[in-house]
Amino acid sequence: MKKLTLLFLFTLILISCGDDIESNTPSIQGEVNGVFFRSNSSTAYLNADGSVTLTGNTGLDVITLKTASTDIGQYELGLGSQSEAGYQVNGLTTYATGDTGEGLIEITAFTESKLSGEFYFDAINGDTLTISKGSFFDVPLTNGTIDGGDFSCTDAALTTVVAFQAYSAVTVDDENYESVCVAYQAALESQITLCGDDSGELAAELESLDCVVE
Repeated sequence: MKKLTLLFLFTLILISCGDDIESNTPSIQGEVNGVFFRSNSSTAYLNADGSVTLTGNTGLDVITLKTASTDIGQYELGLGSQSEAGYQVNGLTTYATGDTGEGLIEITAFTESKLSGEFYFDAINGDTLTISKGSFFDVPLTNGTIDGGDFSCTDAALTTVVAFQAYSAVTVDDENYESVCVAYQAALESQITLCGDDSGELAAELESLDCVVE
């Protein structure tokens, strides 16, 4: 069973941001099923494959946006897309676009290692979570990369978020299940090494994974 209790991953993202876009401070904001949200911390992480993952932490809720590159333009979400988005509610349940959701992320500016743009999407986890009127402003890139020799605990946590989203979007019948599962295992192992695991929840999640399809 795919566990969705990874709250502590996101408490590691502690880069302080301001109150709102109007005051020209980095943030990610929008509406979740019609209710306004705004991040109180936000970061962007450049992945080894050239994709970029934006993460906004609103307390117990976390939003993630991944685009296939940092190029200015539109990135469709859903079936067959290399881009994806997700939203974790109260640190317990993660909704993701995967192959069954849909939406769009648009990067409108990428200057001085900061990303701005707009987004909307429907994320799925049994039922549907609708994120609308989304925007991100001057979200800063972190300086750690997987192959750059400066991979931090925060980087490891962000990598686990992305790997978990990919894992939650596949089933054991998918031809890429094993590779996605192994990537999630590696991300968990990396986070345990760099961040520790006092609660034992990361180790328990790792132990529950069975990546070998008979």
